[in-house]
Amino acid sequence: MFRKLSVSLYGHGTAEEDLYKQIMTDATTFINDAGGRGILPPNDQINVIHEKVLEDNIYEEQNLFKSVFQICNDIRSMEALALIMPSDFCDNCEAIGRAIGDAYSPVITLDQADNSGAFQMRPRLADIDSMITSVIDHFKWRTFIMLYEGKVALKLVESMMAKAVLYGWRITPLELKGDYEAQTDEIRERKVKNILVYVSNEDKLKKIVKESFDNEIMGNGWHWMFGNLNPPITEAFLEQKYRHNMAFLTRFKMESNELMYHSTIEEAIKKWPFRQRAAYDALVAVAHAMKGYYDAHGSYPDPVRMCGGPARSKLVPYMKTVNFRGASGDVSFNDQGERVNYTIIMYSGKDQSAETKAGFFVQDIRSWEQANNEKWPGKKGNRMFIEPFRQSDARFIKVLAVPEPPFFMQKNWESIRYKVDDDDDIDYDEHEDKYSGMSWELLKKVKEVMEEEMGVEFNYEIELKSRGQYGSLDLSNNEWDGMVRDLMDGDADVAIGALVRDPYREEVVDFTDAWYEGNVKLLILHPSWTFEYPFSMVYPIDVWGWFVLLLIFILASLLVFFLGMFSPYEWRKLAERGEASAEDGQIFNFLNSFFYTLSTGFWQGYYKGPRSWSLRIFSIFWFWALVCTLFIYVFSLNGVMKFSKTAINIHDHYDLLHQDQFKFGLVRFSPAYDFYRYNVGKYRMVFDRVLNSDEKLIEERIENAVYRIRRTWEGRFSLLGEDQILKYAAERKPCRMYIAGKSLGNITFGFATQSGSPLRDQLSHAIQILEKNGELQKIREMKFSDELKCERETIWEGQSKYSFTVHDLQGMYYLIFIGMGGSFIVFVLEWLIYNIFIVSSWKSRMPQRMPARKKDDFLDGGDLPIDGNAAKSSADWI
Repeated sequence: MFRKLSVSLYGHGTAEEDLYKQIMTDATTFINDAGGRGILPPNDQINVIHEKVLEDNIYEEQNLFKSVFQICNDIRSMEALALIMPSDFCDNCEAIGRAIGDAYSPVITLDQADNSGAFQMRPRLADIDSMITSVIDHFKWRTFIMLYEGKVALKLVESMMAKAVLYGWRITPLELKGDYEAQTDEIRERKVKNILVYVSNEDKLKKIVKESFDNEIMGNGWHWMFGNLNPPITEAFLEQKYRHNMAFLTRFKMESNELMYHSTIEEAIKKWPFRQRAAYDALVAVAHAMKGYYDAHGSYPDPVRMCGGPARSKLVPYMKTVNFRGASGDVSFNDQGERVNYTIIMYSGKDQSAETKAGFFVQDIRSWEQANNEKWPGKKGNRMFIEPFRQSDARFIKVLAVPEPPFFMQKNWESIRYKVDDDDDIDYDEHEDKYSGMSWELLKKVKEVMEEEMGVEFNYEIELKSRGQYGSLDLSNNEWDGMVRDLMDGDADVAIGALVRDPYREEVVDFTDAWYEGNVKLLILHPSWTFEYPFSMVYPIDVWGWFVLLLIFILASLLVFFLGMFSPYEWRKLAERGEASAEDGQIFNFLNSFFYTLSTGFWQGYYKGPRSWSLRIFSIFWFWALVCTLFIYVFSLNGVMKFSKTAINIHDHYDLLHQDQFKFGLVRFSPAYDFYRYNVGKYRMVFDRVLNSDEKLIEERIENAVYRIRRTWEGRFSLLGEDQILKYAAERKPCRMYIAGKSLGNITFGFATQSGSPLRDQLSHAIQILEKNGELQKIREMKFSDELKCERETIWEGQSKYSFTVHDLQGMYYLIFIGMGGSFIVFVLEWLIYNIFIVSSWKSRMPQRMPARKKDDFLDGGDLPIDGNAAKSSADWI
């Protein structure tokens, strides 16, 4: 018994290379299996009438009315029990499948035909909308681009745009055009890396995927979500791209049973797009309905020969009882002809993890529970269930951390590092935190927000990395290490701590919104404790400069003596001619010449100046040279005597790079090291200065750097580092440390995830919530120090950072004391010489000059005898 089953109409897409004709032919072979394994009885077979678009009758270029009329006219001459048709039969029509479904029965549509009398092989657009909305809300996308094509896709765009305010979305809809390659540049320029794709004609997806990958917008950092079921991203495609950087992919597939079906097409059914699967299942569905009718009546129903009339096919009630798992998934229909009771599997991941099942969407929760005999694992009323994201371990989220106080550290960090307790092995209560620090406190708050407010399970375990193992790029082989490497390889899910967000790392991993922004500053020895060289006031002039000045002074003094000795107009010659006293003749003798040169150097007046023009001219130039030297010395003296305060006046990198008073270094692989290393311009110049110094300016640990600063008593070494890290190190006894300089760079810290990971947006959303409710600010203000913390500096220590102190001026005091001591020694020598030699000599001559007198003469008050000789001797003595 032979029956014509259907007229299969093809548009320009489905008619290409007779692919759909072959699919239908393979389906009939499966249904008519003569071995008894088919659906229909062995003696009954079904046939398919294939209506390919003819060159002289191109339906898709007609309007809806003409297309419906043409279809109904063709059906009248055929004894078809059903009509299977795609929407590309009429591209310019709003919904040809819906129109024909209302005019004829039964019609099975391969494309969207919501709210019609047709049986729909696709899920309702409202269900797809609900599924995609749930996933985007779960991933916490806030900004994304929606690529769409066709009128059905436009409806989805309009629905998503209507929800944007409710969910806080910022959607950029981009209609796909013929020149999609040019659009990839526009997508890249927008710098939005979350992409949602939905097209009415899914055949275009292959081109979109290929060109997106070729134009590098489907690489690291991107997250692509395909709204169409079974997009053309197969295992073979993924295996070919594994060696490249790939985007994080989220896509949806129907749970199916493709292995039981026959096909002569070279490409396996599991690689078919959804519409091809639906075409196969459409024919199988009609066969199941026919069998159901035959089992009930012993015959097959008569076909409906006309469109638009009241007559409806008797096959329709049996179409509603169809229930099987086909190539496109579970196939069954409700009374409205809508596809129901199906399950859509969600796949999410990248590279080797791209085939990981991440969740599923069910059309009806109760039907799913009955079919699976288990309780729905998702939230009540939410038909989308998404597994907690796990990449490296199925049991928990693996979180990496690098010890870096005060951002992350073990609870007993200070006890071990600073030897507060003799017992380093501290037992914790099972409810007590094993870690401390800002990142740890933030992680705990993020867990609360994700589980209580966002409804996302967030069980995690911490894995500690070695100090400095944030992730460094080896420029010789372009390979990363540390936490960045683990994230790239999928061996971890999240990296926390003082991880610097820089452009190089953002190329291979993703960062959440910043939760902390710090400043790079200088750690120096406090100026109050810096050793000042006592005679640093001589530093403005080099030692050889001082020797040259001394030599010039000697030569100048000798010249003054020469001119004073031989110039006919100087005091010596004037005294010889009787024009001046003998005392004036000694004004420029050898010793007085040196004193004259020295006194003019100190701006001291000389009791009589030179008389000759030769010595006057020399004196003018000598004084002018001394004034210049003095001002040069004085202007340089301030910087030399306050070199320990130079760092306090560093305002920017220009000041830092153009001073030579002190050296600055870095801790290897510290946040500041990474900041300068992976930056450009002035920041890179700082790193190059440190790297190329003739001294070792890179320390392996911050403790070593702090120890070096304390031991470098002259204050010539300083450390560049992040402000909070330096504070934590500086506030440890034996204190004497100071953080100087304004901001020498802004460092941004964020949690890092694998490129494109959904945790990126989820964690960012949690951080935004914590920022709004003030919890993040509280975490930033937390203190993680104990009794090792230094006391606040005194007012005098604070003032000493800017003004001259006794410590700074000690050299001047030494000079004064040396002068006082030298003056006193000379005074003693003068007194001794005078009293021993001069006074003794005078006393020895006194008896010869004065006659002897009796003691009584003086006791009686008598006057001394005065004669000429006595008077003269007295005058000489006086």
